[in-house]
Amino acid sequence: MPPANESRVQKMNPDKKSLMELHFTVIDDDGVKRNIPALDKHWAPRSIFSNYTGLLVSGGHFKSGAALDEWKHEAHTFKKDMEFLLSLSQHEFWSYLLYQQAALGAVVSFLQKATPFYMNIFADTPPQEVLQIYEEILNLVLRIICRILSPKESSDSWLKKEDLKGLIYKNFLISIPMVFDLLVAVGNVGKENSQLLHKIIDTVLTIEPNYKQDLHHALSFFRAAFRSIHTQTENEGFEGAGGGMPDESCETPFDDVALYTLDCAFTLGVLLDVCPIAKQIAIEIKLPQTIANFYDNTLPFLYKNIFLINDGSKSLMWLNHARVQFLKTFRSVAYSYVEAIMAKPETSVLKAEEYIGLMTECLSEQTFVVDYERHYSLSLDMEILKQFCPDLDNFKADFVVDGYRTECAAAAVDLTPATDSQPHITNGIPPRPRENDSINNVPEVAKALEAPANKPQRDLELEVTIVLDCMPHLGTGFVRRILARYENTEEAISALLENNLPPDLSQADQTEVYIPPDPQDKVYQETGIKHFNIYDGDKYDVMTQDNPQCVIKKGKGMPNAPKNAAQLLDDKRELASVRHRYQEYALVTEGNENSEGEEYNDEYDDSYEALLESETRVVKSKDLKKVLADVADESEDEESESEEEDSSQKENQRKSQNFCENPEDIRARYEARRQAKWSKKGVNVPQQQNHDVVGKSKGQGQDKETLRNRQKKEANKSSRANHNRKAGAAFKRSKGML
Repeated sequence: MPPANESRVQKMNPDKKSLMELHFTVIDDDGVKRNIPALDKHWAPRSIFSNYTGLLVSGGHFKSGAALDEWKHEAHTFKKDMEFLLSLSQHEFWSYLLYQQAALGAVVSFLQKATPFYMNIFADTPPQEVLQIYEEILNLVLRIICRILSPKESSDSWLKKEDLKGLIYKNFLISIPMVFDLLVAVGNVGKENSQLLHKIIDTVLTIEPNYKQDLHHALSFFRAAFRSIHTQTENEGFEGAGGGMPDESCETPFDDVALYTLDCAFTLGVLLDVCPIAKQIAIEIKLPQTIANFYDNTLPFLYKNIFLINDGSKSLMWLNHARVQFLKTFRSVAYSYVEAIMAKPETSVLKAEEYIGLMTECLSEQTFVVDYERHYSLSLDMEILKQFCPDLDNFKADFVVDGYRTECAAAAVDLTPATDSQPHITNGIPPRPRENDSINNVPEVAKALEAPANKPQRDLELEVTIVLDCMPHLGTGFVRRILARYENTEEAISALLENNLPPDLSQADQTEVYIPPDPQDKVYQETGIKHFNIYDGDKYDVMTQDNPQCVIKKGKGMPNAPKNAAQLLDDKRELASVRHRYQEYALVTEGNENSEGEEYNDEYDDSYEALLESETRVVKSKDLKKVLADVADESEDEESESEEEDSSQKENQRKSQNFCENPEDIRARYEARRQAKWSKKGVNVPQQQNHDVVGKSKGQGQDKETLRNRQKKEANKSSRANHNRKAGAAFKRSKGML
């Protein structure tokens, strides 16, 4: 809508001045003339512009039904606003951009919500009428951006380049985020699109060199984007994983994460294709290494999470497209070294070493190495380097080539031809792109996740202990997270020592403690019963066992117990159980007067076996001569003793009728014979030695004999102990006393 006083404005520029220096004369209603600058809010009276509404909804689906009809109506309104901006003269167009934020906001809203150029990936596409309206709007927005970057429209409508630089950069009319959104909206599917994007980016960087620094920060942001994707991928099983609770249009909670990954992949791919300066910036910030690490660690993990929830989800196909784009992006940066060598052979050695260093750093990313080698043979690049670099270190070049070939060959052994019923997948990693993969030709989604059967089971506890022995300051939880990323402890320790951890682990808490799972949770999952007792689930648990190994008591008393005292007294089961034991005593043969020697002889009692031994020891050397002299008298004594024994034999036969003679009588009789024998020989009877260790009461003093006995007992108490029992048993066996 032009100004109301358009007929009273004198728009003349006879001196061909720049818009920043130009003024127009305006005659008010009262006839007063005013000089107003060409760039002023006066020329932008309209303050309302409609914003663009996206055609896509959550989950990568297009609108349909009533929502699509509403979009058509809003799209027509937005289209008229863009046509209005293009119909304005140059000073009015710039006045709206500078002084009416709604005008610039409308353009930004379209770039932010534009349909990606790779929408042919999605299964469902909107009607042709909708696509035509969208293409017309996209064309209008592109013309507006090109008009912003055009300083001269005619001989009397132009801006100086310094003025244009200040207006664009200081007022944020063009920014790097807007350029990234434009890359996704236009894309590089056609040669014309690529040329247009290249011209726009080149013009932006030429007008204001500060945009190069902004581009540097924007490419560095992809590291944070990759960390965010990995963090959301690790939140599997929790509400909000993958960007919030999914609505009805989402197949899995990770659909938004997959779309974000796909958007990052295509943005990087298009940017490096149309902006050569971006390749050099990517090398400076080591973006290729970040892409390789993300490709090897996050993408398979995200693929697995989606597959376990819904093996037919469309997001699996989106991830396969993202993999192809990441490989192309890495190739674009890596091959820039080869292009630089061919353009300037004098710098070939330095560039070749940098290229070999890049490929060597990525050699540890196994999945990435295999896929990259299948798409782009590294040996061909090395052959080119050897032709342009005669001084190239062939050992390093051959080492890298052999490493990539070895990894690819090892992965080929695990792969088998996939069928429609069961496509193959190795180590939980999605199928790798083949050489003929393209945007519209991506391998089908795998249907099964199978690990090799011959893969040895890792002892995680042992590996954690090994790492903590080297680095005890780390937490067990942090160590477990690191070991989950690497095949063995050597690689994990090497990454820690070199500070070469993945981005998400480098920012993680190194003191994180591992809390093991509660065993009660496992019992609850197996039985469905949640208890809080250490004996829950054992063989006596009546809640989980159909036939517990215990007595189930119901009511008073135990099962099969007597009900009263009379029944208890009548119970003869205990007597019946021991009846056979007492029946064995009936087999003992009773002795009589004629059965001599068949009766138990209590003469071999332990109490006087020791006395027999002690008697032989107490005979002193001074009495030996007298004992020898009396040997001749012993025969006579024996005869007298035999007569006494004959008289006592009758007594013994009478007593032998008893089952067992009193041992006290035996000891008394033995002592009497002993006294008589030593008295006949005239030898003093040895007195029993005093072995008293108790002594007197405390405080009254002890004699020397008691102290000596105590010392002797203390010194020799460990030599005998209970072994005298064994010695006695051995003595009985030697005498036949079983």
